[in-house]
Amino acid sequence: MELRNVRGLTGVDITPYDISGGSPGRHLGLPSATATLIIDLADGLVLGTENRSGTDTYRCVLAGMHLRPVTIHHDGSQVGVQVSFSPTAVRTVFGVPAGELMHDATELSQLDAPFARRLHERLAQARRQDRAAVCAAALTDIAADDSPVGDAFAAWDYLARRRGKATIADLVEQSGWSARHLTTLFTAEFGVGPKQAARLMRFDAARAALAAGTPAVDVAIGCGYADQSHMSREFTDLTGHPPRALQKLRAAEFA
Repeated sequence: MELRNVRGLTGVDITPYDISGGSPGRHLGLPSATATLIIDLADGLVLGTENRSGTDTYRCVLAGMHLRPVTIHHDGSQVGVQVSFSPTAVRTVFGVPAGELMHDATELSQLDAPFARRLHERLAQARRQDRAAVCAAALTDIAADDSPVGDAFAAWDYLARRRGKATIADLVEQSGWSARHLTTLFTAEFGVGPKQAARLMRFDAARAALAAGTPAVDVAIGCGYADQSHMSREFTDLTGHPPRALQKLRAAEFA
């Protein structure tokens, strides 16, 4: 379920999931140009990251954009709801810049304990088929009436509409600011500069196209990579795996 223009709330995608019967293992949480909220309705979501030893367990975890994958440890079953937020939606719902969440995972109760408790209780009580609607209603209840505005958000929207296929020169032309000033504004709000944001957007688009069955050579061209080898290097740098190996790994995660 995608929310569009509900009390100014855009850029939110809600995905309930209910996976069972698999073998215990690990699942990669991949880099993305979105922040992610996961409400776990089982025994807690167990996460491991490269910059921490060991794992942490969360009930409602809000993770910012990241440039390296996180590892989700599971026992073969997972039940919950995943919500993806654009940086604009992060501001609208949680009232903080996306940059404050960058490279980190936070228990939602640390930001808003009453909302975290209310959200988890509503979803735990909801029927499986109603969870997306229940989650959407809870988010719109706390969303600000207006979307944030400013040159940083305009630059992000410009990049997002082009799925990362834009240059700093393009952004400078659109904004009227110098490259240095625009990059400073952009990084302060989102935690990454325009080049890294565009990189994540291209990766998101390429991964979706490959999953849909588009040939790799066509994906590379369509998503703005110099060639297929360039795309492969980017996938390996962001995930540790080239495209084909990543697809096989993802397909086997809950086998």
